Amino acid sequence: MKKFLKTEPDPAFARRAEIIIENLELKKGDKVIDIGCGRGFYINFLSQLNLGLEIFGIDQNEKYLKVAKKNLGGKKVFLNRGNALNLPFKANFFDKVIASEILEHINDDVKALEEMYRVLKPGGIILISVPNQNYPFFWDPLNWTLERVFRKHIPSHLWWLAGIWADHVRLYKERELKEKLKKAGFRIKGFWCATHFCFPFSHFILYGIGKNLVEKGLLKDFNRFYRDDNQSFFNKILLWPARKIDFLNSKDDYKVSVNLICKAIK
Repeated sequence: MKKFLKTEPDPAFARRAEIIIENLELKKGDKVIDIGCGRGFYINFLSQLNLGLEIFGIDQNEKYLKVAKKNLGGKKVFLNRGNALNLPFKANFFDKVIASEILEHINDDVKALEEMYRVLKPGGIILISVPNQNYPFFWDPLNWTLERVFRKHIPSHLWWLAGIWADHVRLYKERELKEKLKKAGFRIKGFWCATHFCFPFSHFILYGIGKNLVEKGLLKDFNRFYRDDNQSFFNKILLWPARKIDFLNSKDDYKVSVNLICKAIK
């Protein structure tokens, strides 16, 4: 996994991806779905494992699904257009479910969790990640200050400026996420508060600016779907400060963190 993430520009993404994959307890022949698969990072990684997995990805954004298919390079993965509130699969179908950075976009997140519970087999494992309401000041200083001084934040639809609130309905408190998972029927088996130390204005630099440049075909070295075993000098130099700061994140139980990550079973 570390090799797959070697050129990843966002240390918080890399940290949560490692936690998710390492705790799925993948077994040969598992049926695995990534709900809200986007451009296909997880399904791409899973497709390269020699485990005979049946891999599914679902997203309501058709443009993202086309990009995901292209990124897969012909690997056998079942891609579906749909949403988490009405999953087009029978009950007890999947052994493992990934739902990373998706619940915060959904108005009725409990219904989405109930759907995830429905399609998961008894004893199956789900890994969920969401943005932490108690996020570090440096991750998004503008919204952090606005929330604490004026009880406001940048409107979520202004995605290029909204920072951690970009296209998000809510952020999560640890207790809130656990309560909603239990309400949907899940039993919690692991919990992480990941990425406390970060470079100033990380979210804006990485997503307000960086993501848009990457999607325009620029900064290829920083595209998480671009695979090159030889990390470029440019990539190494620009990522060096962020990597040095991320080295301080040696544990995953800081209450002030970028992400909340939960492992649960049905």
